[in-house]
Parts: sequence; C-alpha cells; structure tokens
Amino acid sequence: MIAIGSIRASRRELIFVFLLAASVALLVSLPSIGNGFVLDDVGVIQENETVHELSLGRLVTSTYWPVDKGGAMWRPAALVGFSMQWVLGGGSPLLFHLVNVVLYALVAGLVASVTARLFDARLGLIAGILFAVHPVHVEVTANVVGQTELLAAVGYLIALWAAWERIQTRSGPARYFLMGVVVGGLVLSLASKEYLVTFPAVVLVLWWLHRMQDRESAEGILSREWPVLAASMAIIGSYLTFRAQIAYGVTATGGAAAGLDAHSLSSRSAVMLPVSLKWFELLFAPLRLSANYELRHLVPEPVFGVKHVLALALWIGLLVLAWRRRRELPEVVVGTALFLVTISIVSNVVVPTGVILAERLLFLPSFGWAVAVSGILVAGADKMESQARRVLVIGVSIVALLAGLHSVLRAGVWRDNEVFFNRLLKDAPNSFRAHWAVGEQAFDRGDSILGEREMRLAVQLNPDHPYLLEDLGLRYYVTGRNEPAIPLLDRAVAVDSNRLSSALPLARALARGGGTARALAVLDAMAGVHGQTRGIN
Repeated sequence: MIAIGSIRASRRELIFVFLLAASVALLVSLPSIGNGFVLDDVGVIQENETVHELSLGRLVTSTYWPVDKGGAMWRPAALVGFSMQWVLGGGSPLLFHLVNVVLYALVAGLVASVTARLFDARLGLIAGILFAVHPVHVEVTANVVGQTELLAAVGYLIALWAAWERIQTRSGPARYFLMGVVVGGLVLSLASKEYLVTFPAVVLVLWWLHRMQDRESAEGILSREWPVLAASMAIIGSYLTFRAQIAYGVTATGGAAAGLDAHSLSSRSAVMLPVSLKWFELLFAPLRLSANYELRHLVPEPVFGVKHVLALALWIGLLVLAWRRRRELPEVVVGTALFLVTISIVSNVVVPTGVILAERLLFLPSFGWAVAVSGILVAGADKMESQARRVLVIGVSIVALLAGLHSVLRAGVWRDNEVFFNRLLKDAPNSFRAHWAVGEQAFDRGDSILGEREMRLAVQLNPDHPYLLEDLGLRYYVTGRNEPAIPLLDRAVAVDSNRLSSALPLARALARGGGTARALAVLDAMAGVHGQTRGIN
C-alpha cells in the first residue's frame, strides 16, 4: 500500500503516479493508431517533400508550413521528427500515430509526476488522470501534426521539473546537471512550438511557490536561480532571431483569424474576452466538441456586451478568490497561473494568430487546469466525512470514465479526410474550412461547378483568409478566367503583403487583360518586400 499525501512525494510515489497516468493515457489514445493523414497532416507531411528526405540542414532551415502554403512558423524539432518517422515508416501514417500515443502517455505521466513533486502524490494522481482522459486532447492525439503540441509539452514539463528540482537542491554538482536538463527541455519545446516564450513567467511562479513552502527570501532565490531565468530568456532571444530570418518575421503566424485586428491589442482583447468563456466550457463540460471553431460558428464580439461582462466578472472573481486562499490552497494559485501563462501565447491577445479557438490550443494550458482542479478536489475531500468522501471519489471516477470513453469514441473523427469533413459539416455547418475542403475535393473529381460553389461559399464565410483566396483565384487563373481571378488574388495580397505566390499570378492576369501599369505596380510592391526584380512571363 502506497502512503500518499506528504508534501514531499517519495520516489516510489512519483513512479507510481507517472505509470498510472501514462497507462490511462495510453489506453485512451490507442484507438487513434488506425487514422490516416488528415487536414493539416496533408500539407505539412504527406505532400511536403522537405520531410520526405532526412536532411538535417534542410529541415532546420525550412519553415513549418511549406513556402507554397505560406511559409509560416519555424518548428525544426517537429520537422526533424516528422522526417524520421516518414523515412522509417515508409510514409505510412501508422508510425506517426504510434509515436503520438507514446508521447501522449509520456506527457500525462509528466503531468502527474510534476504535480506530485510540486505538491503531493494525491494531487499528482488526480491531475494526471484528469489530463489523460480529457476529450479536448483528442484533436492533438488523433492527427499527426498534434505532435507539435506533444513535443512542446514534453520539453516544457521536463524544463519545469528540472527548474523545480534545482530550486530544491541548494548545492552540489546535481545543480549543474539540472541546469543542463532545463536547457535541453527548453530547446526541445521551443523548437517544436512557440509555447516556451512564456517559460520565464513560469520560473517566477515556481519561485513564488518555493517561497510559500520553504519561506526562503526572494533575494535568496534570485541569487541562486537567476541562471535559469537568464538561460530561458537567452534561448528565447536566439529562437526569435533565427525565426525572423527563416519565417519572414518574429510574429509571422499565418495571418490573423477572421474577426481579429492584427494591429490592435485592445480590439483583440475585446474579441477574445467572451471567447474565454468557451475555454471554461471546453475544459469543464466538454460535451459539445467540434472539429473546428470559426467565424459564424464562434462569432467574435468586439462590441462590449453581456458576454464581456460575464467573462470579466468570472476572471476577476476567480483571481481574487484564488489569491485570497493562496496560503491555504497554493496549488489553485499555481494551476491558475500556469493556465494563464501558457494560454497567453495562443490567446490572440499578445500576438494575433490564424485561429481564434481550437481544442488543441488548450492542450498545454490544461496542465494548469488539472493542477487547480485536483487541488480543489483534494482540499474538499479533506474536509468531508468519510461517507461524503467516498461519494466524491465515486463521482469523480465516473466522470473520468465517461470522459475517457468520450475520448476513445471521438478519435475516429480523424480517420480520414472524408470522415473528418463530413463530421465537420455536422459540428460546424458554417465552417469555411469544411466548404473549402469539399470544394477542393469536387475540383479534384472534375466537378468544377460544385467546387466553385463550395469555395465561393467558403470565401463568403471568411473573406480574409489569404490561402483560401489564393486557392480559388489560382483555379480561375490556370483556366484563363482572369476576371474572377483578379479580385481574389488582389484581396489575398492585400491581406498578406508577403504573398508572392498570389502577387505573381495577379500581375500576369492583369497584364493579360491589358492592365500592364497596375501589373507593374504589383511587381514593384513585391520587389520592395522580397527584393526581386520585375518580370511578367
């Protein structure tokens, strides 16, 4: 019988909670191994020649999205991993999905053991199981590109664990080893996804927790642990420098999502405040999940209204309550802080992204959610009589079982593109991505009438998506239909001034129609951005 509940979890307890949470995650995610390449998997992996040959130099200097699909973001660790799996598995999706399952088990185990190390084994056990069974994670585990989330989480949690162990280790050579582990975790995470730019804030959260538990002065902690903070900031600075060179700018994320103002932080905050209510729904009541959340399915509300008031009141209330109970329930404060820190980079407030909301974006932030919820459950159980405590345990167990079953059944949504988009049209009938995909498939079958209708509908639903505008515009252009092609390509360039793939055919279409002066103006604008010379073929 394992004795759990001490503030310093034993090694045996840490191993136990790791293995149990990892085993649950393994069982929940295993049904996804039969899935194929779906949605973004196709562009990033299946049709991306860069990952089909294991060339480290080429992979490290390539953008995550191929140049012909926007050339956005820089995630070298993810690309190297994809390439290794493609070569070893002969291009089969099976190996990719097996790796996903193993990585998910590793992440869940780390969630459990890190939480146990920060607090106690009971919290770790509950947090790990809640994380492992959560249905909102299926989007990450069931499609291949979810590996970016998984790898980033592995690196992030390893770095967090090592940083905490280093705080607890006052002296000795182990501190140098732990520093190396922190750096390794940081590099892996940041080379997989951009979450790690938030890590310096997590370091401050750990310092606060250590001060609460061990009563060490802030000056003493800073004098010993400043190298961790300095190293994380140096790595982030180096990453941003390389990213700016490879991915066309420090904050290039593939464009702002429909409904967001790329240039106004206050406007984005107004849009995202009511969206944050959806975060709570997805985390606490994930009954109605969707393969996609977009304009007209999740309507941005920039004008301050009832939802803004509710969201603001909820956040303020939670933060005030957590802070007032910080000495009694530090795990709730830490969990809330971890959630807010990790969600910040994908919240569209600090930096606009191409997605307002997606279940996958809650993957790493849900670690903080699991810590806070497990802390509340344990604190509540400790204050209950034995009979009430048994009822609570049974209730939580039933919820976890149902959540795991939901996750198992949902994995099949990503079976293949046909299944995925049919489900997407049910989940979000006004999803522009669904209509876009149906249109592309119709064009590929030779049904240009249906293809044009579906893609026109997609443009109506999202008139500012540069890839969509370019896709339909090029389909018109290659068939000689310059008149409908020009406004679409023109809009694509207006939305994304870097889009050489839209600007060149736009200039040629203009020239074909006699608009040579305007065509030259388009090329001059592109030359200013890319340093290229004029020329119309």
